[in-house]
Amino acid sequence: MYNLYIMKNVLFYKSNTGFTKKYVDMLKNRIATLEVFKVNKVSTKNLKDADNIFYGGPIRNNVILGLDRFLKKYKHMKDKNIFVFAVGLEPATDDKRNLIVTANNLDSYHVRLYLLPGGLDIKKMAPLQRFFIKTGLKFAAKKEGGASSDAMLSMLNNPQDRVDNANLDVMVNKFHDVSLRSK
Repeated sequence: MYNLYIMKNVLFYKSNTGFTKKYVDMLKNRIATLEVFKVNKVSTKNLKDADNIFYGGPIRNNVILGLDRFLKKYKHMKDKNIFVFAVGLEPATDDKRNLIVTANNLDSYHVRLYLLPGGLDIKKMAPLQRFFIKTGLKFAAKKEGGASSDAMLSMLNNPQDRVDNANLDVMVNKFHDVSLRSK
């Protein structure tokens, strides 16, 4: 007789401009039995029977938005496989990773962190957020001067989208690896 156990996989996310949500939709197609919730639905009930738990959110000033709300329930998931993916525009360097770990106090938790390229589309942002992005890019362009300032300013009018299914490969492969060992 075979013991058929289907793992419960849940994903919580926050997405302001849609780039994180694109990755969420891609993960739903790559991980069987993945239940998806917005971060405001993090609850003991939704975590209780989960074997693998994912969190995805955008990065702002090295902080993964919504992650603090997610980690408030850490005591209910500390013995589970936890995958955190952070979506941002900056390249995923070791220095960037260290800044994000520090800013989010992730060295206090047992999580796997993945930095994924996202995008920038100021038309999808809230007005105040749009103002700060424009002001910051204009300031940086003036500071830099020359051709690089033109490239920075063109980001204001040309949406950037670096979301790609292949960016999930490392995380999904690790998920399958730990899931097989858990059975």
